[in-house]
Amino acid sequence: MCQCRFNHRNRFTKQAVFRCPHCKKTLEKIKERKEYNIYKCKNNACPFYQANLRRMTKKERQQFQQDPQAFKVRYLFREFLFDFLPLASSSLIKPKVDLSRLAASPHVLGLVLTYYVNFGMSSRETAAAMKDIHGVSISHQTVLNYANSVALWIKPFVDRFPYELSGSFCGDETYIRVKGRWHYLFFMFDAVKKIVLSYRVSPNRDTLSAIKAIDDVLRKLASLPDDLSFVVDGNPIYLLAQHFFAQHGISFDVRQVIGLTNEDPVSEEFRPLKQIIERFNRTFKGNYRPTHGFGAEEGSVSFVTLFVAYFNFLRPHSALEGRVPVVIPELADLPHMPARWTKLIAMAQAFLQQEAA
Repeated sequence: MCQCRFNHRNRFTKQAVFRCPHCKKTLEKIKERKEYNIYKCKNNACPFYQANLRRMTKKERQQFQQDPQAFKVRYLFREFLFDFLPLASSSLIKPKVDLSRLAASPHVLGLVLTYYVNFGMSSRETAAAMKDIHGVSISHQTVLNYANSVALWIKPFVDRFPYELSGSFCGDETYIRVKGRWHYLFFMFDAVKKIVLSYRVSPNRDTLSAIKAIDDVLRKLASLPDDLSFVVDGNPIYLLAQHFFAQHGISFDVRQVIGLTNEDPVSEEFRPLKQIIERFNRTFKGNYRPTHGFGAEEGSVSFVTLFVAYFNFLRPHSALEGRVPVVIPELADLPHMPARWTKLIAMAQAFLQQEAA
């Protein structure tokens, strides 16, 4: 046991000091943001700073003398203020909802999900269709209860399924209404295989949400390729997410498609991938619009989870010659959609039991 006593007068109470990796001088805090602090190396003899000056053309040097703030030539470091560990393992939590106790047969449950998710009908329209077409009397709240219960079981199956991915990833945000306020839905998408890889609902359009969305994709990769890249819009949160992962030894490129016209080479090259996820957003909005928003965040997550399960495993895609993005033989052999929903729920339950064993 050491003889050091931790009190307010000793050296252990000093704050950590960030130093430039190029010149070892102390970095100076220049900005404070909600999610991070920015530090800058102001040493004029720093090798990083001098190397950037030497790379400038004659015209750039003249511009630099007139407006030095327009150039980023000094070393910058961002200290992120949130606690998040990339690629951290997490244990599965078995839902407390017992689907066998639902007051509905598996076929009725499959019919409800087919109307509510596949056809994008509201809960009231679904209840009316069940009554008028099938003679099953249920309330719209029962439809929502069924959807929320099934989503709790299907979500781990959707998130941890061993997808075969192409490596062409794109991301975007769209809006959904929760408790009368707009929330942001972060999608990450395999543009070639047409597989939804992340679907985070967040009240804020912030860096942490972008980090979690990208982390969802990284978790699904057996190994990180050297040429890993993400095609996104011009929102700076994705560049900040790239910095965050770089600090944890995870490198990838961010290709930002700016605006609606191709004003730069990157936008011209990668706009087709950006248009793919924009088209996916319109598909989602077509199913979401009849809901008119959600009264709780849990309801929004449940709806998005069921839509992603439907899109990945049940919905035929024209770009895939009428095949579903993820082909599961046990589902393909079934005669109709309610039976496929029932089988998918059974597979999700078996998956959870297998993982818990």
